Amino acid sequence: MPVKPYEQVKEDLKHYLQEMDLEITKEFDTDDSCGFWITSGDLPLLVENRKPLRYCIVALQITLSDETVLKTLNDYYERQDHPFIFRLTQVLTSPQTSFVRVVESGRVIGYTVMKSIYPFHEGFTIESLDHAVQAVVSVGSVGIAFLKSEMGQMILDHTPQRPVSEPDSMYE
Repeated sequence: MPVKPYEQVKEDLKHYLQEMDLEITKEFDTDDSCGFWITSGDLPLLVENRKPLRYCIVALQITLSDETVLKTLNDYYERQDHPFIFRLTQVLTSPQTSFVRVVESGRVIGYTVMKSIYPFHEGFTIESLDHAVQAVVSVGSVGIAFLKSEMGQMILDHTPQRPVSEPDSMYE
């Protein structure tokens, strides 16, 4: 099956985002990736294609910067607190989305909730994009609420910059 060219996909996505009344805060196109930073409610989302892949991701990154919260969170992993890890995994996971831990210098500093979309392929619609945005925002919002309920008030950075992430086993 033929796929749509990059330029057509970028135009379609931009048009759909505008039709959905989502604010495009930044548009980018580099040798490695292209896409948009958008705002849904008060949450910044990334809609990105990593070239030459023929799909995009819709992602919400939640980065924690409070050292006390980071220590508490990482202590859960170090103690292998399975009930906490299970509850966190449960709220950050859905049949429509996936998540990864954001790890920097061996410490968990946040999470990225994401959903893949396929705008290069026939049949992709504004409805497909809307479902992805809603799924990521919904799961991300529940994840944020859970973290706040467990850690207390905290500063959450929804970081547009991609952190230096290191692969790590999710179920340590």
